Amino acid sequence: MIKGVLAVSLASLLVLAGVARADQGTEWIPPLDAVARDKGEMAFDGCRPKPERIDPVMCVYGDPDSDKTIALFGDSHAMEWGPPLIRLAQRRGWRLVTFLRAGCVIADVKFQNNCDEWRELAFQEIAEQRPNRVIVSTSIGRRYTLSVRGETLSRTESEKILRRGMARTLKRLASIRSLTPHGTKVKLIRDQITAPFLPPRCLADHPDHPRLCRFPRKRKFGPGFDVVGASKAGQLPAIDPLEALCGPRWCYSSRGNIVIYRDSDHLTATFTRTLTDWLGERIGF
Repeated sequence: MIKGVLAVSLASLLVLAGVARADQGTEWIPPLDAVARDKGEMAFDGCRPKPERIDPVMCVYGDPDSDKTIALFGDSHAMEWGPPLIRLAQRRGWRLVTFLRAGCVIADVKFQNNCDEWRELAFQEIAEQRPNRVIVSTSIGRRYTLSVRGETLSRTESEKILRRGMARTLKRLASIRSLTPHGTKVKLIRDQITAPFLPPRCLADHPDHPRLCRFPRKRKFGPGFDVVGASKAGQLPAIDPLEALCGPRWCYSSRGNIVIYRDSDHLTATFTRTLTDWLGERIGF
């Protein structure tokens, strides 16, 4: 199912300031009482199928007649990169198409029937679009716990299966016959670190000391099945958002007066828009 979406010009945001620094009486952007709704255009444009449906929904942004097609494929952690990708599509004349489903792993594994059927249909529809690039991102969090022969595995036990499944997904995407002579290029945006608390609540509790709302720069399940799968598929380097979210040791809940996390594991649309140029340099298309 294809859903046309009108591009909306967005006001310029403040330039990023010092790491996690704010003054007393900080006016947070977005306001803390509205931060949970700061999900970006794709969340409100109907770009995700309802849980009971398996048919992919394709939204189109940028230039619908462009000969440069970029596909975005993944779960809600891919959708959070929608705001800067929409800006890039508008600036660079891309046709940006989306294949998103919240809570469904895109690694080629047996997970949940609706997710598995959606994933297979999404593969087919992406192939029909013959994209020049596919940008992929997925949560690597606790939600993606698998079962084998009726036995529920732990999240750690699921990791090896997820790594192999992610490699299969990325190889399959790269094999699509695209508009370029050498097939479709795939670029992974790695998952960010899940905060061990709710960053907006922490900022509300410590308005004068936002540096208290930091957490260690360490991914819980090792490097993550996303980047290990990309390595197995020969599709490195990946884009690592920790370069923009974190310092050498710590990750932060805010940058200047901009709130980074809208909950423990999703970024705000406001913050990801400030990374438009940073992301564009790494996509390089």
